[in-house]
Amino acid sequence: MKKILIILLLIFFLCGCTKTSIEKEEYLNYIEELKEVKESSKEYPFNIEVKYDKISIKEIRYQVILDEVKEDITDIIMIAYHNKETEDVYPSMGIFDEKESLLKDKKPSGLILVGYIPYEEDLKITMKVLVKYKIKNKEYKIYYVLEK
Repeated sequence: MKKILIILLLIFFLCGCTKTSIEKEEYLNYIEELKEVKESSKEYPFNIEVKYDKISIKEIRYQVILDEVKEDITDIIMIAYHNKETEDVYPSMGIFDEKESLLKDKKPSGLILVGYIPYEEDLKITMKVLVKYKIKNKEYKIYYVLEK
Protein backbone atom coordinates (compact mmCIF):
# COMPACT_ATOMS: atom_id res chain seq x y z
CA MET A 1 0.00 0.00 0.00
CA LYS A 2 2.82 2.41 0.85
CA LYS A 3 4.47 1.69 -2.50
CA ILE A 4 1.29 2.63 -4.36
CA LEU A 5 0.99 5.85 -2.35
CA ILE A 6 4.62 6.77 -3.06
CA ILE A 7 4.17 6.07 -6.78
CA LEU A 8 1.02 8.20 -6.88
CA LEU A 9 2.80 11.06 -5.10
CA LEU A 10 5.73 10.83 -7.52
CA ILE A 11 3.38 10.94 -10.53
CA PHE A 12 1.55 13.93 -9.02
CA PHE A 13 4.78 15.89 -8.46
CA LEU A 14 6.24 14.99 -11.85
CA CYS A 15 3.09 16.08 -13.67
CA GLY A 16 3.04 19.38 -11.79
CA CYS A 17 6.70 20.10 -12.57
CA THR A 18 6.27 19.24 -16.22
CA LYS A 19 3.44 21.74 -16.69
CA THR A 20 5.47 24.52 -15.07
CA SER A 21 8.47 23.68 -17.25
CA ILE A 22 6.36 23.82 -20.39
CA GLU A 23 4.87 27.18 -19.37
CA LYS A 24 8.31 28.60 -18.58
CA GLU A 25 9.66 27.41 -21.94
CA GLU A 26 6.66 28.93 -23.75
CA TYR A 27 7.21 32.24 -21.91
CA LEU A 28 10.92 32.32 -22.78
CA ASN A 29 10.16 31.49 -26.44
CA TYR A 30 7.74 34.44 -26.62
CA ILE A 31 10.39 36.76 -25.11
CA GLU A 32 12.95 35.63 -27.71
CA GLU A 33 10.37 36.10 -30.45
CA LEU A 34 9.61 39.65 -29.26
CA LYS A 35 13.30 40.57 -29.19
CA GLU A 36 13.40 39.97 -32.96
CA VAL A 37 10.22 41.91 -33.84
CA LYS A 38 10.91 45.23 -35.58
CA GLU A 39 7.47 46.64 -36.39
CA SER A 40 3.81 46.43 -35.49
CA SER A 41 1.32 44.25 -37.29
CA LYS A 42 -0.89 46.17 -39.71
CA GLU A 43 -4.36 45.43 -38.34
CA TYR A 44 -5.97 43.89 -35.29
CA PRO A 45 -9.55 43.58 -34.01
CA PHE A 46 -9.05 45.69 -30.86
CA ASN A 47 -7.45 48.87 -29.58
CA ILE A 48 -4.04 48.56 -27.94
CA GLU A 49 -2.08 51.29 -26.19
CA VAL A 50 0.73 51.76 -23.68
CA LYS A 51 0.59 54.32 -20.88
CA TYR A 52 3.51 55.43 -18.69
CA ASP A 53 3.22 56.98 -15.21
CA LYS A 54 6.09 58.19 -13.06
CA ILE A 55 5.24 56.81 -9.61
CA SER A 56 8.40 57.79 -7.74
CA ILE A 57 11.76 59.40 -8.36
CA LYS A 58 13.11 55.92 -9.10
CA GLU A 59 10.31 54.13 -10.91
CA ILE A 60 7.87 54.29 -13.83
CA ARG A 61 4.77 52.12 -14.12
CA TYR A 62 3.66 51.09 -17.59
CA GLN A 63 0.29 49.70 -18.56
CA VAL A 64 -0.45 47.81 -21.76
CA ILE A 65 -4.18 48.16 -22.38
CA LEU A 66 -6.13 46.01 -24.80
CA ASP A 67 -9.78 47.04 -25.21
CA GLU A 68 -12.55 48.06 -27.64
CA VAL A 69 -12.76 44.68 -29.36
CA LYS A 70 -14.41 44.79 -32.79
CA GLU A 71 -15.49 41.14 -32.55
CA ASP A 72 -15.38 38.34 -29.98
CA ILE A 73 -11.85 37.15 -29.26
CA THR A 74 -10.99 34.16 -27.08
CA ASP A 75 -7.98 32.25 -25.73
CA ILE A 76 -5.95 35.44 -25.33
CA ILE A 77 -2.26 35.24 -24.53
CA MET A 78 -0.51 38.57 -24.06
CA ILE A 79 3.06 39.42 -23.11
CA ALA A 80 4.89 42.77 -22.95
CA TYR A 81 8.64 43.14 -23.47
CA HIS A 82 10.85 46.22 -23.24
CA ASN A 83 14.48 47.06 -23.82
CA LYS A 84 15.20 48.29 -20.27
CA GLU A 85 17.04 46.28 -17.66
CA THR A 86 14.69 44.97 -15.01
CA GLU A 87 14.80 42.69 -12.00
CA ASP A 88 11.17 41.68 -12.59
CA VAL A 89 9.75 39.31 -15.16
CA TYR A 90 7.95 40.79 -18.13
CA PRO A 91 4.18 40.91 -17.53
CA SER A 92 2.05 38.31 -19.25
CA MET A 93 -1.35 36.66 -19.18
CA GLY A 94 -2.62 33.36 -20.49
CA ILE A 95 0.70 31.53 -20.08
CA PHE A 96 0.99 30.82 -16.36
CA ASP A 97 -2.69 31.53 -15.72
CA GLU A 98 -5.97 30.99 -17.56
CA LYS A 99 -6.42 32.47 -21.02
CA GLU A 100 -8.84 35.38 -21.18
CA SER A 101 -11.67 36.24 -23.57
CA LEU A 102 -13.16 39.57 -24.60
CA LEU A 103 -16.63 39.64 -26.09
CA LYS A 104 -17.89 42.62 -28.05
CA ASP A 105 -20.12 44.89 -25.93
CA LYS A 106 -19.71 42.66 -22.83
CA LYS A 107 -17.87 43.06 -19.52
CA PRO A 108 -14.96 42.90 -18.92
CA SER A 109 -14.32 45.26 -21.79
CA GLY A 110 -10.52 45.20 -21.64
CA LEU A 111 -7.32 43.68 -20.30
CA ILE A 112 -4.31 45.37 -18.72
CA LEU A 113 -0.73 44.23 -18.20
CA VAL A 114 1.23 46.25 -15.63
CA GLY A 115 4.99 46.44 -15.18
CA TYR A 116 7.68 48.68 -13.74
CA ILE A 117 10.96 50.08 -15.03
CA PRO A 118 13.61 52.29 -13.43
CA TYR A 119 13.09 56.02 -13.99
CA GLU A 120 15.53 57.81 -16.30
CA GLU A 121 15.54 61.53 -17.08
CA ASP A 122 15.67 61.00 -20.84
CA LEU A 123 13.62 57.82 -21.11
CA LYS A 124 13.99 56.05 -24.43
CA ILE A 125 12.07 52.83 -24.36
CA THR A 126 10.95 50.33 -26.96
CA MET A 127 7.88 48.43 -25.84
CA LYS A 128 6.89 45.30 -27.74
CA VAL A 129 3.66 43.39 -27.16
CA LEU A 130 2.64 40.00 -28.49
CA VAL A 131 -1.05 39.10 -28.50
CA LYS A 132 -2.14 35.64 -29.54
CA TYR A 133 -5.88 34.97 -29.74
CA LYS A 134 -8.69 33.15 -31.54
CA ILE A 135 -11.67 34.40 -33.51
CA LYS A 136 -14.22 31.69 -34.28
CA ASN A 137 -11.59 29.03 -33.40
CA LYS A 138 -9.07 30.42 -35.91
CA GLU A 139 -5.76 31.40 -34.29
CA TYR A 140 -4.06 34.78 -34.84
CA LYS A 141 -0.92 36.46 -33.54
CA ILE A 142 -0.11 40.18 -33.69
CA TYR A 143 2.75 42.41 -32.58
CA TYR A 144 2.58 45.97 -31.30
CA VAL A 145 5.80 48.01 -31.21
CA LEU A 146 6.00 51.47 -29.63
CA GLU A 147 9.10 53.62 -29.26
CA LYS A 148 8.97 56.43 -26.73
